[in-house]
Amino acid sequence: MRESSKSEVRQIAGAIAFETVMRYGDALARSPHAEQTMEATARRVAEEVARAIADERVAHAEEIVQAAESAAGVTATDTAQRVAEKTAASVAGESAAKTLKEARESAAKTLKEARAAAAKALDEARAAVEEELKDAWEALEESREEITRSVGRFARDEAARVVAATVAETVPPVVEVRVGDAPDPVRVGGHTHAVFPDVLLALGAGCHVLLVGPAGTGKSMMAQQVAEAFGQEFHALSLGPTTPMSKIFGYYDAHGHYHATPFRRAFEHGGLMLLDELDSGHPGLLAELNQALSIRSCAFADGMISAHPDFRMIATANTYGTGGDRQYVGRQALDAATLDRFIIIDVPVDEELEERIALAHAPAQPEAARRVIEEVRRLRAMAAEKRLPVMFSPRASIDAAKLLQAGASVEQAIRWRVARGMSAAHRSALELGEE
Repeated sequence: MRESSKSEVRQIAGAIAFETVMRYGDALARSPHAEQTMEATARRVAEEVARAIADERVAHAEEIVQAAESAAGVTATDTAQRVAEKTAASVAGESAAKTLKEARESAAKTLKEARAAAAKALDEARAAVEEELKDAWEALEESREEITRSVGRFARDEAARVVAATVAETVPPVVEVRVGDAPDPVRVGGHTHAVFPDVLLALGAGCHVLLVGPAGTGKSMMAQQVAEAFGQEFHALSLGPTTPMSKIFGYYDAHGHYHATPFRRAFEHGGLMLLDELDSGHPGLLAELNQALSIRSCAFADGMISAHPDFRMIATANTYGTGGDRQYVGRQALDAATLDRFIIIDVPVDEELEERIALAHAPAQPEAARRVIEEVRRLRAMAAEKRLPVMFSPRASIDAAKLLQAGASVEQAIRWRVARGMSAAHRSALELGEE
């Protein structure tokens, strides 16, 4: 074939190929396949963006944006590659391959559109996240203010509760008792025994009172409080087997001067007289008091004296006048005539009073003081149950609390004040172990 003929054939073939490629390329761009590919790409990008935004593991808006951009880029790139491959395969199948340049341009255009859609979606997502964060921050501020108010109320209520509990444990209540026809009731502050109102009532009725109870229950202290309640001068005398008559009724010295006694001053001028440990006094001495207590007239060394209208008498004892027992071995039996002059009021251990006084003496060691009090109560109950001749009075708890406040340990306070001098048999019976 002539060279000119070959050239003409090549031109004709090229023109036919060019027209074929253009026709099929244009048809491909307008085909449903291309439109579906672009729609699928946009949907996939939107899904990736939405998934990234909804992912609870992404905590902040910037991380959402980065995750969405990454997903959009990867999706767009993959989609462009698949579009290029499908387009090339389709054209090649129809004997006309689309040029690589056109495929790349199509992919770039698709990627650009996908990125634009992703950017728009991300901007909307960012705005939505910022709005949500703004709302959340406002809600947080409101919650913080409400929490602050609630905490403030709780703190005030808790402080009031603690103060009330502390006051109930350490601050004694005010006792108010109406005595006889007095216009105003008698008010007494301080730590008072549970039977204190009964004592006030009996003395207000004009009776003499004998307080009977174990050692350390506050009988003598109660007498002082009664004197304060009535606004009277307080006089006291402790009796024993050898207490002479002159201690009660006075005496003349070698120069002829009469020496009065606390009993004389209270009897003649008014006041409250405490005869402590009445069941330790000599029976003869007590018999001499019967006249003064019954007819309110007494023969003193210098003559007969009538009792003042405001003379009051309180006596204390550990027994009921029946003589010594396993704990109070040195007590005297009291004459029935002497006992008949008194109103007898039992004064048991007041454990609430014991705790209040002990805690008041150990303000810096309240927990340690409570441990000692519980141990004293345990020993007291066990000793009573087993009828052991040992005593655990409230004084043990109070003195132990003083030791704790001074720096002693719980073990030292118990060893020095509660369990001191106890035999091995008693320690074993009380489950105290070896000393």
